[in-house]
Amino acid sequence: MRTWSLLAALLLGFSYLPFGFSYTPGEDVAVPPADRRSLYAQHRRDRRYFNPWSPHDADVSSFLRFMLSKNPFDENDAPPQVATVANDGSSLSGHADPPQITWVGHATFAIHDGDDVVLTDPHFGKRALLPARQFPPGIPIESIPPDAFAVVSHSHYDHLDAGTVDTLPATVQWFVPLGMGDWFRDRDRTNVVELDWWESSRRGAWTITCLPSQHWSRRLGSGNNQMLWCSWLLDSGSHRYYFAGDTGYFHGFAEYGKVFDPIDVAMLPIGAYEPRWFMAYHHMDPAEAYRAFGDLKARFMLPMHWGTFDLSHEPLDQPAVELRKVVAQQDADPARSPILAIGETWVVGSGE
Repeated sequence: MRTWSLLAALLLGFSYLPFGFSYTPGEDVAVPPADRRSLYAQHRRDRRYFNPWSPHDADVSSFLRFMLSKNPFDENDAPPQVATVANDGSSLSGHADPPQITWVGHATFAIHDGDDVVLTDPHFGKRALLPARQFPPGIPIESIPPDAFAVVSHSHYDHLDAGTVDTLPATVQWFVPLGMGDWFRDRDRTNVVELDWWESSRRGAWTITCLPSQHWSRRLGSGNNQMLWCSWLLDSGSHRYYFAGDTGYFHGFAEYGKVFDPIDVAMLPIGAYEPRWFMAYHHMDPAEAYRAFGDLKARFMLPMHWGTFDLSHEPLDQPAVELRKVVAQQDADPARSPILAIGETWVVGSGE
C-alpha cells in the first residue's frame, strides 16, 4: 500500500490522485448512452465543467477505499520491464518527411512533421507532484526547438508539469482547454491559446481542434473541475493525429472516427486502470483503448500513459503485456499498434 500517497493526498487536499466517482461498482460505464448530441452539449455549470453524457460527482469515500484497499499485484515485486533507447533528440532540428513520432514517456510525444515539432502533454520532470519518474525522458528537453508548439489535455500533475513549462523555450506556443490560460500567463508564458470543445485554431498549415474527453480536473490553487479537460485532433494538412490525453472509454471516439476520417495516428492511454471499479470512468484499460482505436478508424495506434509514473494498482509494465494479449486475441496486425520504447522514434506508416 502506498502510504505516502494517502498521507500526501490528505495533506494536499486530494489535489493529485482522483477521488473516484459515485457510480455503482460493476456498472457498465464503458458503454455510455449513444447520444451524439451530448458530445456537443453545454458542459459548464456554476463555474465548473462536467461531462454532459455521464456526469459524476467526486466521492471521497471511494477515494479512501481505493487508497486503503489491498493491491492484488503487491506480491509481484519483479522490476518492471520497460524498454528504453538512447536518443539525443538531434533529429528534431531537421525536416521529417515522412513524419516521425518519438515517445518521451507517459503521455508525452514529440511529433515531427515536416519542419514542425509538436509536443503532447509535455512532462520532462522528475516527479508528477509526488510519484517519482521511473525512467528518464526519452529525449533531453534541450532538444526541443524554440519554434515548437504544444497541446495540453488537462491540469493533472502527470500531464501538466510546471518545471517543464518553465524550462521549455518561452517561444513555444501552447494550446490548452478553457480555464488554463491564466496558469500559463502567470508563469510568463503568454503565447497561449485557450479553446473550448469543438473549437479550432490555426498555426501555419496546422488545424488544432479541442475535443471532448471523459475525465476531470483538479490542481493545487484551482478548484475541482474549474479547468476544462480535452483531447486533441492535430491536422498538419497532410496527416491527422488524434491525442486522447487522459480519458475513460466513451462514445466520443466513434464520433471522431466519423467527423475526422481519415485519422493517421491515434495516441491512446492504456495505463493507470486498476482497480476497475474505481478507475473505469476516467481511465481506459488496454482492451478499451484498442476498442477506441477501432472506433476512431485510425491507421495506427500508439499506446501511452504507462511505464513512467506508478499511479495505480497494476505493475508499471502490465498495460503493454495486456495490450499484446488483446491484439493477439483479435488476430490483428501488431504493426498497427506498435509498443514503443521510451526514446524510440517511429516513422509514420512503418509496418504498412
